[in-house]
Formats: sequence, structure tokens, C-alpha cells
Amino acid sequence: MLGVFESLKGLLKAHSVCIDGPAFRLHYRCTVLFLLSASLLLSCRQYFGDPIHCIQNDVRRIDAVENFCWIHSTFTLPHAWNKTVGVSVPHPGIDTHKEGQDKLYQGYYQWVALVLLLQGILFYLPRYLWKIWEKGIMKAYALDLKYPLLPTCDSTKSYKLLTHSLHIHWGHNRSYCTKYVFCEVLALVNVVFQMLLLDKFLGGAFTTFGIEVLKWTEWEQDYRTDPLVKRFPRMTKCVFYDYGSSGDVQKVDALCLLPLNILNEKIFIILWFWMVFLCVVSAITLFYRFLLAAMPMLRYCVLVNRAPQASKGALDRLVGSSGLSDWFVLYLLAENIDSTHYCAVVSSLVAAMDQNVYDPVAVRGFFK
Repeated sequence: MLGVFESLKGLLKAHSVCIDGPAFRLHYRCTVLFLLSASLLLSCRQYFGDPIHCIQNDVRRIDAVENFCWIHSTFTLPHAWNKTVGVSVPHPGIDTHKEGQDKLYQGYYQWVALVLLLQGILFYLPRYLWKIWEKGIMKAYALDLKYPLLPTCDSTKSYKLLTHSLHIHWGHNRSYCTKYVFCEVLALVNVVFQMLLLDKFLGGAFTTFGIEVLKWTEWEQDYRTDPLVKRFPRMTKCVFYDYGSSGDVQKVDALCLLPLNILNEKIFIILWFWMVFLCVVSAITLFYRFLLAAMPMLRYCVLVNRAPQASKGALDRLVGSSGLSDWFVLYLLAENIDSTHYCAVVSSLVAAMDQNVYDPVAVRGFFK
């Protein structure tokens, strides 16, 4: 099993350069890892056996019945959910079907692994777009300043390069920040879309699935037929038509066991609570971005908290002359370079801005 999931270890690897926020990483790392792991797990027949087992008297055609029922889906009977198991019906939702009675078909189980794989791709899409738009800018800014111990000549050269780059691009980072915020919005929209997609996929059962689970948690297992067993039945029915010995059409009424549904219900319970959590966190993050854009003092406090060793006056000068876009670059820079180097770069940048032109001689004198 470890070999099966070895291909996913890249999602756990820490990136050398941070170009996004923690809430954004929940979408493309934790969520994608869970979805791809669940998809692989459901595809591993050696751990859970065949996905369907049908009970039928004639063992000669059992393989044909199982294949037919898997392809054409099985069903349960809604009127049989409230009947007593072991007395009126053999299993929840299983009863003798009469003409005109409703059937609830269970055809989703054929596609669960593929749907989870598709969801993993969609959750990674905002990250993919951001990597394309970011173009390695923050990696170029960081240079080798993430290492605290550098020779004086190397650190001075890196300071000058970084300060010069920040200075000439100051006030022109709007596109950089806007694209990132758009990706955060896209991540939130994607979560909502995924919940609606799963609700359609499961026949309208997903949007309230977690609420129903909480409501029925205290019930005894024998009576907890809704929503766990009802949405993911272990035992279903299937009708197969064949020719009998006389050449007449013969109806074969088979019971089919779906072993993977015990795993499917756990996957979708976790997904419901996780997606609700992602929606809340993403909405709070976007509101936080709005506050940052509207309140320069909040931007200043965040930078001071992130780089407490930096000059408070220098940070106040930079925040006062910048909008959210330039602040965002400074914040990401604080995440990617050593705090000592960051303090020097901030002071150097303020000196360059006060001169309104970058003077390498003046900056060199600053570091002496």
C-alpha cells in the first residue's frame, strides 16, 4: 500500500519558496492529497476485493449477473426503509418489488474513483494558474538571502540587487497581487462548485449530508438507516433477464452486496466537513484581504508581527507609501528571506525611496 501512495509524496514536500498563504495551501495540498489518496484506495481491488457480489441461485451465470448489475446499476426500494429488518425485510431498503413502486437506483459507485480524481484536478487548478502567473518572481527576489550566514560581499551584492528591483517596481505590483487574490476567489468558488457537483452526483444527498449524520449520530446502529445506510446501501437489488430451459424469458431477481460503500460513506462524510471548513476559512481569508486593502494600519501591524526586528519607522514609511499590492510583495518577501537580511533590505529600500532614485554609492555607505 505504501508503494501505491508513494507517487503522492510530492504533495507533502515543502516548497523552497513561499508564494501563497496557508488557507490557499489547504486547497491544493491537503485537499488534493486526500482526494487522490481516496481515488487510489477505491481502485485497489487487492485490498477490498471485488466491488460487487451478487447472490443468485444459479451459480453458472453468477459472473454474468454481477457484471450486468455493475454496469447497469442496482437499486433499493424507498418504501422498504422504514420496515423492520429481519421481520418484514431482509435488509434496509430491500423488499419484493411490485409494479408501480418507486426504485432508487444506485449508479454512482461506478464513477466514485473517477469523480474524486477529477475533483483533485479541479482543486489544484487555482494553484496551477497562480504558478503560471507568478513566473518565479518571488524566487528571483529571494536570491540566496534565505540563508542567515552569507559572506559580506555576497550579502551586500544581494541587498543592492533586491533593493534596486523593489524600488523600480514599487507601485507596479498591482497585477501580481490581483492575480493572486483572483486565485483565492477561484479556490472558494471551486469548493462551492464541488459541493454542488457532489450533490448532483449523489442524487441531491450531499449538501445536507453532514447535518443528517450529526442528527442521527446518537441513534442505535440497527436503526441508523438514514443517512449512512440509505445514501450508501451495503445491500441492493438487481433484475436480470435470461432465457429459461423452455426458451421463455426468465426474470432473475438478485441481491447484490456493495463492499466499497462502507468506504465511500467515510470518504464523503470527511469531504462534507472538510469542504464546509474550506468554505469558512476561504471566506474569512477574502474578508481579511478586504480589511488589509482598506486599513493601512492593519498592514503595518501584520508586517511588524512578521518582521519584529525591522525598523518600525522604515516599515511605517513603506506601508504609508504603498497599497495592498506592494505590501503583499513585502509580506511574501518576509516569508522567504532571513529576518536579518529583511531588516537590511527594508532600510535600504527606504533610503532609496527617500532619494527618489537608487544610488548604489549611498546604499553601500549605509552598510559600512
